[in-house]
Amino acid sequence: MPHNMNFHSPKSVGAFVEQVGGSAEALARRLSTDLANGIATDKDAELPPLKRRDAYGSNRLPERAPKSFWALVREAFQDRTMLLLTGAAVVSFTLGIYEVLTQPPELDPEGNPITQVDWIEGLAIMMAVLVVVLVSAANDYQKELQFQQLNRKREDRQVVVVRDAAESLISIHNLLVGDLLKLQTGDVVPADCVLVRGECETDESALTGESNTIKKLPLADALEYHSAHGGRDIGDTSASGASGAADDSRCPDCMLISGSRVLSGLASAIVTNVGVNSVHGKTMASLKEDSEDTPLQMRLSQLTDNISVYGCVAAITLFVVLFARYLSYILPSGGKYHDLPPAEKGSKFMDIFITAITVIVVAVPEGLPLAVTLALAFATTRMTKDGNLVRVLRSCETMGSATAVCSDKTGTLTENIMTVVRGTLGRAGFDDIGADPSKSNLVFKKKCSDLLRTVIYDNIVLNSTAFENKDYKDPNNYNSIDDSQPRRLIRRITQTLQKKKPDDEENLLAHAAEGRQEPYIGSKTETALLSLARKSFGLKFGSLQSFRGHPEKLPTVETIVQIIPFESSRKWSAIVVKLNSNKENEGKKFRLYVKGAAEIVAKACTLKNVCNEGISEIDQKSKDDIEEQIFSLAKDALRAISLAHMDFDVNEWPPKELADPENSHEALAVKLIDPKKPHLEGLTLDAIVGIQDPLRENVKNSVAQCQKAGVTVRMVTGDNLLTAKAIARNCGILSSKSLNDSACAMEGPAFRKLSDSERKRILPKLRVLARSSPEDKKILVRALKEMGEVVAVTGDGTNDAPALKLADVGFSMGITGTEVAREASDIILMTDDFSAIVNAIKWGRCVAASIKKFIQFQLIVNVTAVLLTFVTSVISSDVKSVLTAVQLLWVNLIMDTLAALALATDKPDPNIMDRKPKGRSTPLITPSTWKMIIGQAILQLSVTFTLYSHGAQYFFGKPKEDLPGHEHQQINAMIFNTFVWLQWFTLLVSRKLDEADGIKDWRKRLTASNLNFFQDLFRNYYFIFIMSLIAVLQVLIMFFGGAPFSIAHQTKKMWLVSVSSGILAIPVGALIRICPDEWAQAVFPARLAKAIKYFAGLEFLRNTESESRSDSEEEERLLTPA
Repeated sequence: MPHNMNFHSPKSVGAFVEQVGGSAEALARRLSTDLANGIATDKDAELPPLKRRDAYGSNRLPERAPKSFWALVREAFQDRTMLLLTGAAVVSFTLGIYEVLTQPPELDPEGNPITQVDWIEGLAIMMAVLVVVLVSAANDYQKELQFQQLNRKREDRQVVVVRDAAESLISIHNLLVGDLLKLQTGDVVPADCVLVRGECETDESALTGESNTIKKLPLADALEYHSAHGGRDIGDTSASGASGAADDSRCPDCMLISGSRVLSGLASAIVTNVGVNSVHGKTMASLKEDSEDTPLQMRLSQLTDNISVYGCVAAITLFVVLFARYLSYILPSGGKYHDLPPAEKGSKFMDIFITAITVIVVAVPEGLPLAVTLALAFATTRMTKDGNLVRVLRSCETMGSATAVCSDKTGTLTENIMTVVRGTLGRAGFDDIGADPSKSNLVFKKKCSDLLRTVIYDNIVLNSTAFENKDYKDPNNYNSIDDSQPRRLIRRITQTLQKKKPDDEENLLAHAAEGRQEPYIGSKTETALLSLARKSFGLKFGSLQSFRGHPEKLPTVETIVQIIPFESSRKWSAIVVKLNSNKENEGKKFRLYVKGAAEIVAKACTLKNVCNEGISEIDQKSKDDIEEQIFSLAKDALRAISLAHMDFDVNEWPPKELADPENSHEALAVKLIDPKKPHLEGLTLDAIVGIQDPLRENVKNSVAQCQKAGVTVRMVTGDNLLTAKAIARNCGILSSKSLNDSACAMEGPAFRKLSDSERKRILPKLRVLARSSPEDKKILVRALKEMGEVVAVTGDGTNDAPALKLADVGFSMGITGTEVAREASDIILMTDDFSAIVNAIKWGRCVAASIKKFIQFQLIVNVTAVLLTFVTSVISSDVKSVLTAVQLLWVNLIMDTLAALALATDKPDPNIMDRKPKGRSTPLITPSTWKMIIGQAILQLSVTFTLYSHGAQYFFGKPKEDLPGHEHQQINAMIFNTFVWLQWFTLLVSRKLDEADGIKDWRKRLTASNLNFFQDLFRNYYFIFIMSLIAVLQVLIMFFGGAPFSIAHQTKKMWLVSVSSGILAIPVGALIRICPDEWAQAVFPARLAKAIKYFAGLEFLRNTESESRSDSEEEERLLTPA
């Protein structure tokens, strides 16, 4: 039975030799794989995939089991107020039972015994606590499941492997031991591997703490060194050479550790350990990941603490006042309670204690954290459907305050479906190529020399990381289709008909790219060039992998010597090949192929290929012609790419003028094309082509929405200035007036040279940054943030990671982005589409609005419930509140859990993008919110106090003190019913928040969007369901609540008064919304408002703490000897 190998931690070539053998072939035999073709996946293979997974494990880490429902119930019940309330309820219940068993029943006026139900209130409180605890636990459990699902989606990504001699994209979770993994710049190594071909540089700091970049070389080099240096291993420095002299050389590192980042290079590696058996897996398995609170959650937590303090103060004050009255009733002889039995005295005291504790329960807004959690969970789930995979929760709320978006061009603003449509190959010009391949082939055969066709063909085929899409159905070569295609198609059709999800449904990024019908997968520039080679140069579909693995199949190439991968900072890639001994290559032994941004590559060229006329020097006229060609392509919004080559007649690579001690591709890249210090004389320009990438269909509308919403869109691109301006004009980022304004569009190098003051002066006008490097993007983001902007940035490359981290919200590309960029980002654009950013802004604003709506509603209920309970308890002759503990717990359930569900699950308002962003420091409670809280609280207290003081007179024609017990209970029950219906209609009013903010003329506030509380009511079915549920439950309580809820029969007149009083919340809410905020601010002058905020926010406590802290620090400083 195969077993997992261990030579990565610590990295050891010696351990590899002991466990596997002394060659890469031994590793291949051990893992039943092939160094060139990868593993075999058919069922007759030596180790089929399923057996391989059983033998070595899968590349998944065990998920942290969510807390069980009963564990969450236990946590919810451990809340101090719940424990106090439960304890008090148990005592009340016990005393009630004791009274029933020991005390004779009271008699009614007719002499009949009255059923004793004092114990029912204690039992009802316990049942109410149980309901609150169960509902809270259910919400927490649902939240755990939702975020576990989101984390599962967030951790998945795609990698390129070679299986059955063909490259393909698979999920990292499907990676197997023995897979031949292809890695390039920007990838995150998904499993422990051994590098067998190529070279790269990696960052292992996240795993080892080693900050230096680590160069990786093939296994063969490491084994050769290990053998030649007496077994010296990776990291050893204490050995001597064969002669006994000190030897400072190091054993090449061929071990790729899972979780490390590929900073540069191209490499092929064999996977040796996956999942929990990998270094990264073992590390992660030992960690417990705790979620961090978002800024909004922290602000709400502070608000909750402040409200809780005042709730506790109110409860303690109430208890003290009621206890004093209670003592006045029992201590003096002849007191109201003096002659009561001890059990009944104890019951009266417990009533006071329960009332005080219930005030705390009602005052403490437990629903605030729940509301933000629900809003974020709901928003992130919906954002996933809209193309945004949220990795960091705070980014969801931050996007609501975004004021600037710095967007890439390719794939975000454009379709990223590139086609070569124009260009010049030598002197052979073409336009709209590909419409008729046979015609274009004829043009190239007639006008291009054999050498020109060869160098262009080889450059396109070899100098590329794109690969063939095995799912592509080539209409000209049906034999190239995988045999599994029909079976896969039948399975998908069957799943569709059965309404089942595909096996890989959780792999969102794969689904974003699924359905592509392009022949090649990879960089869109490279796939466009490969399509050109296929249509016009005879590249057969299915042969690309063969040429890469066996370059000697090409007419002039013997082998690939060195690869210099594309980097966004230099904007070109290159490959060096050793030429074979064909007569065409006489006097030429090595050839360098370069491909990249047209003006950068063209500037480095001193020669040009002129088709059948051979090669000639580039004079001034030729330079002007080349610049004109590039200008012509750029002004038509085409991406201009140059292809060039250079031959070397040297015996070994690299030549002396390019030699470097490390022979790294980065060092060679610096020496190859450096405009300031050119090392090459003789780089030949072969072709300049224009690649078209059409704008996304909805991008112009999306940009317009952002501008209308007060969000400035800036395009940051590597294209030249003309191309960038043309595209920016087409998508609405640049207007016709600003097209020729140098401050609106400039190039990265010029922007980089500006002083801080100059940069800040032009930033308000800047809309396009062309020919920009990742460093330019970082400078732009930092400058915008220093100006107070909330910045969102898109990025796809490894070098974009610093800008993505620096931004308030970083968006990485789900399809074209590197893994380093994705890990640095907060949100992944699964379709690379700009419209998804607009959706993120909408949902961010929606989350903030939903939370503020809930705060508004909860504070209205808090203020009225606490004041009503406090005042009626104090003025009541029997020291009882008009609202009982059970009734208050029902109100608490409405305003905490149910209202949170109703308001936090709202969808973005259709007009949400018509309002300007609020910025970084928007208060949670704005003047318009305070206005509504105070206005509705005044209404509710006026109605309930009026019913409390005059209800008995109105309904029964006599004062409340003269009412018998049943009629007294009827009045109290009616006040409870009225109070609940006031909250029901207030919840409806709370659907509107800031639609009229900033409008000072009351006449302009008379709009449907400001006053129609029923507008778009049916867009949120959760809200309708919860409103209906509250209404139904309230009716059931009023008809069947009986003794537990202290309910007495309600007449039709009482019902009419209760519901009509509740309806008053709507016209009063409308009047409040018509009044401009300035009117309310005039009533509360700025100085008074500031004082209220100072004390209401408990800032005086925090100031005292900070002052005492500063005093102690100063005292410590003075006492510390110099």
